[in-house]
Amino acid sequence: MKPYVFRTSASFLVSSAFFLFLTLDPATSQQPVVSFFYDERGNVVRQERDSNGDGKMDRWTYYDRQGQIEKVEQDVNFDGKPDILIYYEAGKPRRQEIASKNDGRIDTWYFLDSSGEVERKGQDTKGSGKPTIWVFYQNGQPVRSEEDPKSSGNGTRTVLFKDGKISRIDEDTNGDGKADSFSYFENGQLVRKEFDRKNNGKIDLRGYYQDGRLAKQEEDLQGNGKFNRIVYFQGEEVVRREEDTAGRGRIDMIETFSQGRLNRRWRDTKGTGKWDSVQYFKDNELVREERDSDGDGFFDLRLFYEKGQIVRQEADTNNDRRVDVWVKFENNERVEQLEDQNFRGKISARYLFKAGQVVGQEPVPDAEPPSVAFPFVAVEEEFKNMASYESSKPADTRAVAAKAGMESKSDTK
Repeated sequence: MKPYVFRTSASFLVSSAFFLFLTLDPATSQQPVVSFFYDERGNVVRQERDSNGDGKMDRWTYYDRQGQIEKVEQDVNFDGKPDILIYYEAGKPRRQEIASKNDGRIDTWYFLDSSGEVERKGQDTKGSGKPTIWVFYQNGQPVRSEEDPKSSGNGTRTVLFKDGKISRIDEDTNGDGKADSFSYFENGQLVRKEFDRKNNGKIDLRGYYQDGRLAKQEEDLQGNGKFNRIVYFQGEEVVRREEDTAGRGRIDMIETFSQGRLNRRWRDTKGTGKWDSVQYFKDNELVREERDSDGDGFFDLRLFYEKGQIVRQEADTNNDRRVDVWVKFENNERVEQLEDQNFRGKISARYLFKAGQVVGQEPVPDAEPPSVAFPFVAVEEEFKNMASYESSKPADTRAVAAKAGMESKSDTK
């Protein structure tokens, strides 16, 4: 990459690869006017040019005693003030300064190597008169940029390039002089972001991106260097969340979402590596829960909720997968319990409760259950039927779950 560099010809006329000064001004159709200034030895020390014939000089070229250019100034908007300044060493351009806002204040600096290629570029984005962004080049391609908004010498943002495209961005978001946000790119596309939110040198939040959108997020909630929460996204919505809530080193909770709302929550409440509870939600409110209380791989307890309070309960006490106990609650307290003590699908006993104590009981010969109860199913079967979970599961989810040590009852038999 090369900036707008003026080069000399045998007649000491200076032209620009970008600005064509020898063209007649279309408005005045005047010939350019050139003035030369000499020293006592007859050497040209300065050349002034009115390139548009408006009677005002707009380009100044300065020469050393050997006749080589030392400096070129150019007024590109014809307001009488130089907007571009080029400094030469041994007749070669080595630095270029530009007032890009036409206010006479330099806000862009180019530094060139001996071949005229840009080595670094500085830019003042704050109007302070000092570079706040530096870009470094190799073979005409940017390789690194550093941003220092306060021109304090402590950069807050470093951008690395590969083949002219951004490959990584490091940022200091709190101004303590240490990078705490890291972004990684492939072919110019963001693929991963990492954050050190506690500023202790440890990454505790990591996000993965597909097509510019967040697809997966990992979070270290306990500060032990282990990512114990994983969140999956589709578009702008969360579709699944996995978490090691107990810090055992394996996932013990999975939540699935539909249209941004929680619909199921799976739990390993005993820390055995086996799912034993699933909760169902409607409009983000808990409405039902199934539990495997004895760890045999089959649900045997069912709870129903309204507005956050339990209202009834069904249980299988003899492991035949059928409900044989029905419990009614009021204000989260048990008030009635019906039992099928003969396991024939008929109510045979009724108990009344108050303040958690039995206050009455009576036999009920072959009464009908208070509601139609569906049989209990295997935990594994319900897990596999979790369509919302499976349909939104990326290819690597099974590997994540396996790595976390989560498996169903049948997998361990």
